[in-house]
Amino acid sequence: MAEPQGLSAPIVTATDAGVAVTLVDLKRLWIRHQALGSFRMEYDGRRPMVVFLFTPARSRATGERFPRGAFSLLTPGAPVTLESAEPVETLAVAFACPAAAGLPHQERGQKTIDPGVRALAHEIRRVLLNEGDAAMAYLEQLADSLIVRALMVRGAAQPALPTAGQSRASLARPSLTAFNLRRVREHIDSRLAERITVNELAAVAGLSRGYFSRAFHAETGESPHNFILARRLEAVRQRLDDGADDLALVAAQTGFSSHGHMTTAFGQAFGVSPRAYREGRRSVDVLQA
Repeated sequence: MAEPQGLSAPIVTATDAGVAVTLVDLKRLWIRHQALGSFRMEYDGRRPMVVFLFTPARSRATGERFPRGAFSLLTPGAPVTLESAEPVETLAVAFACPAAAGLPHQERGQKTIDPGVRALAHEIRRVLLNEGDAAMAYLEQLADSLIVRALMVRGAAQPALPTAGQSRASLARPSLTAFNLRRVREHIDSRLAERITVNELAAVAGLSRGYFSRAFHAETGESPHNFILARRLEAVRQRLDDGADDLALVAAQTGFSSHGHMTTAFGQAFGVSPRAYREGRRSVDVLQA
């Protein structure tokens, strides 16, 4: 992907062979999203680039199939033409790399599927299509996280991408930034009624499960499991404060397997059963009326 030239705004939407293409120039990062349609892109071989597939593709040159959710890491070298024999939706992120020798060698036809890269690619697409120029800082952090994750998955000795306000040394290992921690917390709160796994949260943060668990504990002082439990219990207490009557429904709404499970966890945390807590709140409300 050649670097966008002469852009008057960070995000520009155009058409290529009748297909909508969104281009972003962040000076050290270049993003290209193409809507579903015929796909042909000339990679100039100058910058490392991550190419993600939202839909399956088939190479026009070799006939090789690439599954939905696969990504490839193109490393500097000879130019190459990327072309699909079938309609495809793609995301490409090229980046400046001061130490290209540290990148893993790109095998022809290499493709990798990773939940972290997938989650970040989908969020980048959502921001590009729905928020645009108003979310440039968020978009830049998402692109940084996608690159770091892709490099880690592909076995780079160390991510060589200098992000805004960071030194290369600070990227020797991915970290759970305040931005990613906020995203994880928001994800937990939005899905309290559902099963939430550590793998899922690691994917939201763009990190491996093992590193995410360690980084999360370092930032919050709790394991992901204990943090989720605390958020569920706080949601239970909030519903009781609001006057909820059906305790079985409250348990289901906050992700507990049963009324009994919720009662046990609530009692251990607050020293009183949900029913007793609710009755105590009602007594206080009556006295204050």
